[in-house]
Amino acid sequence: MLIESLVGRIQEFSAELGQAAIWVSSFSAIWAIAAISMGLPLKKIGLLKSGRNAVIATFVLISLATAMLIFGFVTDDFSIRYVKEVSSAAQPLLYKITALWGGMSGSLLFWLWLLTVGGALVVWQNRNASDTLSDYALIAITIVQLFFIIVVTGVVHGVYSPFERLAFVPADGEGLNPLLQTPSMAFHPPTLYIGWISLTVPFAFAMGALFSGRIASDWTLRSRRWMLFSWIVLTVGITLGGHWAYQELGWGGYWAWDPVENASFMPWLLGTAYLHSVMIQEKRNMLKLWNILLITLAFQFTLLGTFITRSGIISSVHSFAQSDIGWYFLGFILTSTAGVIALIVYRWQRLKSANRLESLLSRESAFVLNNWLLVGLTLIILWGTLWPIISEGISGEKATVPESFFNKVVIIPGLLLLFLTGAGPIISWKKITLNNFRRMFVLPIIYGLVAAGVTWLFLAYRTYSIKVAAEKDMATAVSDVTSPNYFVQVWESLIFKGHSFPIYSMLCVFASVFVFVAIFNEFYRGAKLRTKRQQTSFFSGLLNLIQRNKRRYGGYIIHIGIVILYIGIMGSKGYFLLESKSLQLGDSMEVGAYKYTVEGTFTKNGDNYDQKGIIVDVEKDGKHVAKMKPARNYYFTAGQGEKDTIESAIHAIGLNDHYIAIGNLPPNLGAGGLVNVQIYQNPLIKVVWIGVFVMVLGGLVAIAQKHVHKSQEAMA
Repeated sequence: MLIESLVGRIQEFSAELGQAAIWVSSFSAIWAIAAISMGLPLKKIGLLKSGRNAVIATFVLISLATAMLIFGFVTDDFSIRYVKEVSSAAQPLLYKITALWGGMSGSLLFWLWLLTVGGALVVWQNRNASDTLSDYALIAITIVQLFFIIVVTGVVHGVYSPFERLAFVPADGEGLNPLLQTPSMAFHPPTLYIGWISLTVPFAFAMGALFSGRIASDWTLRSRRWMLFSWIVLTVGITLGGHWAYQELGWGGYWAWDPVENASFMPWLLGTAYLHSVMIQEKRNMLKLWNILLITLAFQFTLLGTFITRSGIISSVHSFAQSDIGWYFLGFILTSTAGVIALIVYRWQRLKSANRLESLLSRESAFVLNNWLLVGLTLIILWGTLWPIISEGISGEKATVPESFFNKVVIIPGLLLLFLTGAGPIISWKKITLNNFRRMFVLPIIYGLVAAGVTWLFLAYRTYSIKVAAEKDMATAVSDVTSPNYFVQVWESLIFKGHSFPIYSMLCVFASVFVFVAIFNEFYRGAKLRTKRQQTSFFSGLLNLIQRNKRRYGGYIIHIGIVILYIGIMGSKGYFLLESKSLQLGDSMEVGAYKYTVEGTFTKNGDNYDQKGIIVDVEKDGKHVAKMKPARNYYFTAGQGEKDTIESAIHAIGLNDHYIAIGNLPPNLGAGGLVNVQIYQNPLIKVVWIGVFVMVLGGLVAIAQKHVHKSQEAMA
């Protein structure tokens, strides 16, 4: 009774306390900006400390507000409008908490809280710093915080305060969107948010460098681990989103170039470009302006993603309802960009490079080409994403951009980037020599060409086998290797007569093997040398090699992960099988070498949904392989009526997935009713997830290096 009474008393003023905390935080943010801005030119330590304390105070206040909103969710306080709209009494506790970012107002508050965490960490990390670069960075961070504080208060048109009270308190809430009530979506949005917010800190240090005039590598060294952290978290967040789409949308894929998917991918591409080009600044004192532009673009593209998801101008399965708030973000993007341009013009002389490219065949040139390809890819994706808006402005009608457009235009830049993943780390600085080329490139090229040839033969045999299977009457004619028809059919398959020549698959295999062999040689030579010097085992030498230069060899591990990822994408996107058929109990369908039979139905009751599905028996050559249970969840919420989600059944066989999704179950399925069954066989799908895991592992190795010296080689 005492606890219930205490909860009730807190509920009475929790919303008011949260709203008051947000309002007070606006004053602490303003004071932080003012105090640090005055303290820096006047060299007043007291003002600087006061400004830093105000940054901490903003963090405490926004943390209090966030805690009050979560308290409202956990205690089912439906007097709060936001709680009523995205939660319900029957909703599991996990999804009550994650409802914090399930709607617009709460997600903005969560974003703001992460920003204040970043500001507080910058204060803590630089508490013993003897210079003022971090103080300049705090000004930029707090300006961004202040913008979000103004938005979250609810004073701008298009968004209401997350603590707005209702005049009439309903008995239950409307509930969180059923598509968001999955483990992947419980962690995917906050992971992306953390990755995006982490980009604010490197951007702030870049602005601090422009403010202070210290355009050397100090700001890049201070922000290196923040940038790597952001890259790692964005990689995980994007992958969680793909995994959610794969499991929940019932289409057998994980990436469809949706506008919101693109909004998360573009900052990742720009961040990747920055991580490579910043090495040239540290090693060769070049690309100062380019690096500031890259980190600025990466930061601005996180805000652009918010504009896309919240303005409602582009349709997306991920986007929030249409709102005017997106235009405030666009205004902030334009204003802040103008400020950056003004600072660049002011510091123009200090941004000039001390050195120039000495050869097109050098590591610097490879990194620059890598950067142009990554930025070019970003612009292509941006163009395709915004084309509905552009077309509407030209013709008055929104033209949709099909997935095939992106799949086609990214192939060539993507393959070039894959090749550079291996060429960049092994080519010499300044200028490649003939000896360097022979030692580093010849063996990887030979292995790559052999692998491409084997791929050609394999795909020729596959094409030939499919043709023979489709034309049963040919089986006898070609079964005897002495028959002239046999050699005719094989030759036609080798030249892919009547079929698409798999040039991209061969190039992907060539580049993948080239990269793998090149990086393997880097590990092998370095470990062998340390083994000889230290008189130890090869494995110990390898571990010591990585330990002594985590940044460089962590980067190599990332590149190995990228190779694995490319192979997985090539297999899962290019060679999957799909069959769709309406079946009743007892019916079967065949896909490839497997037979799928509908054996029965099942039901399951959850906290706030009913699950109904079918049981499918999978056989190969008459032998049982698995039982799969595709289903649909039917959610019942107070304000939204019945909503259902697809619950795909996925069974892994080796590196491949068998994937089944179903349509709505008819009530008379057992009495002759039909249900639509879609079956996918996705080859190498597990390789995609393995590749991402290796990339993240490499990122964790690279970020573990505490001290970075200009003499160290670039992560590439």
